[in-house]
Amino acid sequence: MLIRYLMLLVGVCALLPSALKASGTCSPNRVTKSVLQKAENGSALCATSPPTENVTADSKVLCIQACLRSASCGDGLNYRPEDKLCEFYLDQPTSYQVQPNCSYFKVHCRQ
Repeated sequence: MLIRYLMLLVGVCALLPSALKASGTCSPNRVTKSVLQKAENGSALCATSPPTENVTADSKVLCIQACLRSASCGDGLNYRPEDKLCEFYLDQPTSYQVQPNCSYFKVHCRQ
């Protein structure tokens, strides 16, 4: 019985990464990482492509948490602190610029 349970558990764990990738969200028990995208001179970049979704958040941390729970935030987000605005990107943006009060964070889920 224990061996069957372990085999079932291994099967579920093997399917979890593909299910996670399909949903576009990170499960709460997975380690996440956000990386600020920077220009060659070190300035923060802002994605200028149209976002998939806009939401409000009082801080960068809350914006990243909202992104991790959202199916429309597969690649990353812009955070605009003056407007308290998060702009989610399901796919990788095609254009970036240095803009005041805007930072693009690429978000990764990993085991």
